[in-house]
Amino acid sequence: MQQGLMEQIEAQLGPNWVVGAPLGVGKANRLLNALYRHAKAHPHIKLTLITALSLNPPVGKSFLEERFMAPLRERVWRGYPRLEYLDDRESGTLPANIEVLEFYTRSGAILHNPRAQQHYISSNYTHAGRDILARGINLLVQAVAKHPDGHRYSLGSNPDLTLDVAPAMHQAERPTLVIGEVNPQMPYLGNDAEVAPEFFDLIVDDNDDGYPLFATPQEPIGLIDYAIGLRASTLVEDGGTLQVGIGALADAAVKGLLLRQDSPTDYHAMLGALDEPPRPPLNEGLYVASELISYPVYRLFEKGLVRRRVYEDETLQQLVNDNVLGDVLPADTFSQLVAAGALPAVLSERHLAWLERFNIADITLHEDRLHLGSAALANDLTDAATLAFLNAHSAGRELAGGIALHGAFFIGPSAFYKALHALPEARRALIGMTSVSEVNRIYTHYRLEQLQRQKARFINITMKATLLGHAVSDQLADGQVVSGVGGQYNFVSMAHQLPDGRSVLLVKATRGSGKSLESNIVWEYPHSTIPRHLRDVFISEYGIAELRGKTDSECIEAMIKIADSRFQDALIAKAKAAGKLPAAYQLPARYRNNLPATLENALAPFSGKLEPLPFGSELTDAELELARRLGGLKKSASSVTGKLALCWQALTASASSEGDKALAYLGLTAPANLKERIFQRLVLSLYR
Repeated sequence: MQQGLMEQIEAQLGPNWVVGAPLGVGKANRLLNALYRHAKAHPHIKLTLITALSLNPPVGKSFLEERFMAPLRERVWRGYPRLEYLDDRESGTLPANIEVLEFYTRSGAILHNPRAQQHYISSNYTHAGRDILARGINLLVQAVAKHPDGHRYSLGSNPDLTLDVAPAMHQAERPTLVIGEVNPQMPYLGNDAEVAPEFFDLIVDDNDDGYPLFATPQEPIGLIDYAIGLRASTLVEDGGTLQVGIGALADAAVKGLLLRQDSPTDYHAMLGALDEPPRPPLNEGLYVASELISYPVYRLFEKGLVRRRVYEDETLQQLVNDNVLGDVLPADTFSQLVAAGALPAVLSERHLAWLERFNIADITLHEDRLHLGSAALANDLTDAATLAFLNAHSAGRELAGGIALHGAFFIGPSAFYKALHALPEARRALIGMTSVSEVNRIYTHYRLEQLQRQKARFINITMKATLLGHAVSDQLADGQVVSGVGGQYNFVSMAHQLPDGRSVLLVKATRGSGKSLESNIVWEYPHSTIPRHLRDVFISEYGIAELRGKTDSECIEAMIKIADSRFQDALIAKAKAAGKLPAAYQLPARYRNNLPATLENALAPFSGKLEPLPFGSELTDAELELARRLGGLKKSASSVTGKLALCWQALTASASSEGDKALAYLGLTAPANLKERIFQRLVLSLYR
């Protein structure tokens, strides 16, 4: 970090620093830590950090958890600079002169943290930039990639808010600074993410190897998750548009799409086991427009399933949609352009610029003649010779500027970042990392975006759903924020604006187990993220509920049919008591067997194809197995009877080769005290 930077910032901005930083892996960790340390050491500085999704390698909450996490942190997150403000916030030691405000957090990260809960900003992703500007941001810091030529930079993972916020800051009537911190480990993405040096007021470049982007391990996918994901995959239309959220349910939907394309026989057998009709393969391919580009979504692109390109021009996009033109131009391109009214008989400089922009033709105009290399043609597209020459000139050329995958930010495992680094230039050009205002809304260029986002399916996850179609995705009944609304409302709203768009919300029918088992499909809830007037499609492991345009009683019936059967009678009674279902209503018998065992039996024959980690894992097989066993230990220890059973297991445990390996990993081969001896026996008992 360059000397005197903090003093330079204070000289420019004064002692009140309102700092904005991107969510996820776009954070300039070194610079943020330097700002934080400086403010801690100089209490006269008032530091307000506004950001989202702050990430640090996990620390175990118990003795065994930490023993498990320590070697994992060293291997997976080696070299990653911990965000010091995040550690202090979690420990409750943030100084009084420093505030951390977030509009989205890692799921569950701030539960029961009063200061973090009080400083949460509830804001749709598309409004976050506006709200950050309204709070007086005067310093924006972001990790960037530097082009090898040294004259260009890329916002890499996070052009999402920066593309809108930075220009607005420069126009503000107050001193502001936009600082880029070069991190060579940030993948270089072009298109909208590429900016000139003048975009920044300062560039911080340590001229070293940088630091790793935060690697997020993939969540294991269970058979219940797959039941939901497979159903969701059936709603995606060939040649359509896809947006997918994050988490195991979303990953299961992506895996379903891969099975639909690559293993149709198995896929149709799985659908048959779930009583879903078969679906054809996606031969035209898909276009992705999703705020988050996750690793599973990227794999769709990598495998060629995401390949439908869109173009930033209404005329051209209409021609592509109508199959007049394709990504590779046909032999009669100019004839088709004239017939479609896209070109007049006489071309102007404006038309020639349009043709050049999309690589349709390289034509110059001089003395009323069209020039292509040494040829000079009449500027008259009704002239047979001119038209024939232009058709031959354009035949087989590839349209320029096509984007197959639009996103506002990316995050994932280390394999994802490596793949992005290794992309050939032609493939890299098909990825358009851009502003969240471009991806999450369609107000700016409605007609063009409607043409691009044909047959859009917006697939997201919700925690709970009511029988009347409310969705609860971001906070608990008492107001405790679990994560944040993010872009979910934006995508649901878009689904209703687009003529053939659909919002698909995935919800597990239940949560918990034993006495703590509860239904996620409920009669009512004190809070909703998505109001019922925007209800559309809900999917649980037990089925698909189509709610758009339905009456309240029809919605209630549809939701009860996808609820867990252990809760259906109580839900029916609630609806009848409210006068929302006829008193004589009876749930058809075919929906009375909505139970986990039924689903697991149905999908068990396909367990080899429905693997828990289809997109890989940062953890080794041994670590995954140890994590599974330690999870069982934690669950057993949550009850008195479980604790007694563990005591007996520990007393009777004996050594085994697998147990010895686990002890070595946890550093318990040679226990140093009584506590470690007890845990050694407990671990050995897991490998009986």
